[in-house]
Amino acid sequence: MKVTTRNILEGVVASVKRGVVNDEVDIDLKGGLKVAAVVTCQSTETLKLEPGREVLAMVKGVNVLLVRESDGYILSSRNMLPGKVVSVKKGQIMASVAVELENGERLTSVCTVDSADDAGIAEGVHVLAAIKAPHVILAARQ
Repeated sequence: MKVTTRNILEGVVASVKRGVVNDEVDIDLKGGLKVAAVVTCQSTETLKLEPGREVLAMVKGVNVLLVRESDGYILSSRNMLPGKVVSVKKGQIMASVAVELENGERLTSVCTVDSADDAGIAEGVHVLAAIKAPHVILAARQ
């Protein structure tokens, strides 16, 4: 499969909470990490999402918010994946930040250079990758 995101995490469906319009799908990633996705009920049927089903969880880099210090705030993001910044590439306006998650997988966050600088994003810094559940796109083999 060829897609326009580098953020592809392999996992297994742990549970599906059915809704009227959307379903919430909890996915176990390797190393004990978990990610939640909110998909349409139709997608649940089409992808045959049920516990034990292998899936890919994909997210665009612009939908990965990096949190360095929460200052006692709690975020509404269901997905808070801990990791460490391994590289920062800065352009004129945007920056691409690679984060190695605790399970060894990598995510890329794309943000403005100003935002990265203001948050103190640099190599070696520990962060939480915050991803809203509706921004997680699932794929499954036919």
